[in-house]
Amino acid sequence: MPLTPMPAAGSQYSTRAPLHPAMVGSIGPALRRLRLVTDPTAQTLLKKNDFVIRLTDERRVDEVQMLVTRMYHQRGYVTTSAGRDSPAQQRSCVTLEALRNGRTIGTLTVNVGDHRGLNAEELYASEIGPYRRGGARVCEFTRLAMDGDGSSKEALASLFHVGFAFAFRVFQASDLFIEVNPRHALFYRRKLGFHAIGEERTCPRVCAPAVLLHKDLAVCAEEVRHLGGCRIPSNKSFYAFVLTPDEEACLLQNIARTLALRS
Repeated sequence: MPLTPMPAAGSQYSTRAPLHPAMVGSIGPALRRLRLVTDPTAQTLLKKNDFVIRLTDERRVDEVQMLVTRMYHQRGYVTTSAGRDSPAQQRSCVTLEALRNGRTIGTLTVNVGDHRGLNAEELYASEIGPYRRGGARVCEFTRLAMDGDGSSKEALASLFHVGFAFAFRVFQASDLFIEVNPRHALFYRRKLGFHAIGEERTCPRVCAPAVLLHKDLAVCAEEVRHLGGCRIPSNKSFYAFVLTPDEEACLLQNIARTLALRS
């Protein structure tokens, strides 16, 4: 069931600026022609409070991988270096990076999969297959890592929102899947409205238990529209910490600008 929309705290929460049709047509081709940009500020998508979120490029891969390795090892997970993305992978995924004072504090990869499918389909092909056969455009969030010492709830929520923008607005995906440790599943279900659709199994990539969660991105878009950035007592969802409508509008402009520079 989708989360119950909160009463609007003001007119700014009742509407959300849609992505302009011209952006829908131009972002996809730009993303398929990724190349290295020499100006690091061109990669910045969001500046909020004391952190920024940017697209990771070839110069930042090692920093991002170090964070993933460190945080995964703290939780007893096994991880291997992701390495540099191939041209095919660059066309089907983006890696986001949150920084505070120039230090990487979080990362998230949005993946729509190449000819091999999603990473999650290694374990859950039978669960994801019906969505594909029904015409869904599937995607996944993967390699999420947040530095517990330097990150914040707002940084995590903003990273999620930027990931959502790429999944829904750029890749135009319809259904989002994530593999999470069972002890984290309750957070995603209660605070973000995900549903468990795959039973617990051992993920070979990290040698740890996992369950598969699903979110209809059209529902997510509505929840973001009604709940996003709405800091009122009745809004107990995690959407209270994502971007406001004005912030999302700026984010979409920055995404279009950044991808145009990469084209």
